[in-house]
Amino acid sequence: MILLTLFLILSIFSIYFLFFSSGNLVDWQLRLCLKLGLLKIDNYRDEAIQPNSLDVHLNKYYAIQLNDGSFEELIAEEFALKPGDFVLATTQEYFRFGSTLHGVLQGKSSWARVGLYVESAGLFDSGFEGEAVVELTNQGKAPLILRNGQPIAQMVFQRNLPVMKSYKHKGHYQGQKGATQTWLKDVIEKSKQKIAKEKTYV
Repeated sequence: MILLTLFLILSIFSIYFLFFSSGNLVDWQLRLCLKLGLLKIDNYRDEAIQPNSLDVHLNKYYAIQLNDGSFEELIAEEFALKPGDFVLATTQEYFRFGSTLHGVLQGKSSWARVGLYVESAGLFDSGFEGEAVVELTNQGKAPLILRNGQPIAQMVFQRNLPVMKSYKHKGHYQGQKGATQTWLKDVIEKSKQKIAKEKTYV
């Protein structure tokens, strides 16, 4: 009876530790979640699984910001990001998060050391589905060559308690593919109007 009780306690603790306790997924937990279907990632590479993250890779779809604030979409196997340029890029990986996981996309130190700033614009909430869009800015002094298939960032996966309302019920970017632009409307135009008004008061 004592052995059975200990076995049940150990089993419950193991299940809680593996699937419900908070914290970042390490390599073997990520592989386990993928095998059990708790997390689905299309086009991921097994060798891209790092001790505490997953390397994600550039796709060939971009949207580069022009001087007037608008974006020009382009498809390129290789793209030169000039100093000061800002571009939206997307990953080859397509993510499907369950209700007990969310993700944080971070830049890679190797890119940071040549002046590339990588921003993921927030969390990838539980229930999110789609490619990851990254915002890239060249803060260095020389053009940077971006190539299709290059590791560009790393996704860190974090466990959480099951959410009551997942991202798929309200997300503006649910199911996104390609360099999806902001859902906000007229933000740049409003900024222009504000600047114009300020000039009239001078």
